[in-house]
Amino acid sequence: MTSSPLTVDLPSSFDATWRGFGGLHGGLVAGILLHASAAELDAVPAAITAHFYAPVPPGRVEVHVESLRSGRTAGARASLGNGEVTGLVRLVRDLEPTRWSSPSVVPEVDPWTRPVLEIPVDFVPFSQYLDIRPINAARPFGGGTDPTFEVWIRLRPDVLLPPAVRAAVLLDALPPGLFATRTAPVPIPTAEFTAHLAPAAHDPDGDWFHLRQHTTWASADLCVDDTELRRPTGELVAQGRQLRRIMGG
Repeated sequence: MTSSPLTVDLPSSFDATWRGFGGLHGGLVAGILLHASAAELDAVPAAITAHFYAPVPPGRVEVHVESLRSGRTAGARASLGNGEVTGLVRLVRDLEPTRWSSPSVVPEVDPWTRPVLEIPVDFVPFSQYLDIRPINAARPFGGGTDPTFEVWIRLRPDVLLPPAVRAAVLLDALPPGLFATRTAPVPIPTAEFTAHLAPAAHDPDGDWFHLRQHTTWASADLCVDDTELRRPTGELVAQGRQLRRIMGG
């Protein structure tokens, strides 16, 4: 097992502007684990299942990576800091282009014509790095009936991240779908985050992405969100699923 700072194309520390609802943004943390595992095994990340046990504080990020399996489909166990977050990462040696992906109709709506979704920076500091343009009527705390957000989204032009990290960050960029049905905030932190990266996730090109997130089920204290990230052409970039803990009524 090795322990080291991140490689040169990703910073080794992240300040408080990268905080989400608690510690460092969860998608960023998952992306860091993907990136560090890829560097350690010299392979291409394809999937991650990350478990969040405690918020990750801003500051220097140190990742511990243990190679579990080499070969064409490799595996690694990665953890951050003192085990606040752990992840199982699957990687491949050869990245082939997508031959087929599930069909999806991406609305022919120019993102530049859509209003900006303003998320207060003092509420979610990380939101300052995002440009979000809603497509449907759902808004956080809008008191709607459908727990689905559909948006155009991109990172701000001055935010440069490796493509796989960018995909993980965007998969986790929106608040829980249940926020669309509520009228006031309540803590709903992520307990488990799984992401699958299609070949398109490793393409550095692209600005705007289509993102759809939907709460598929919820109980009194748990919920699951499913997310799809696509290019404007409809090509699938990545899929995510999050198990979240509902901390209040």
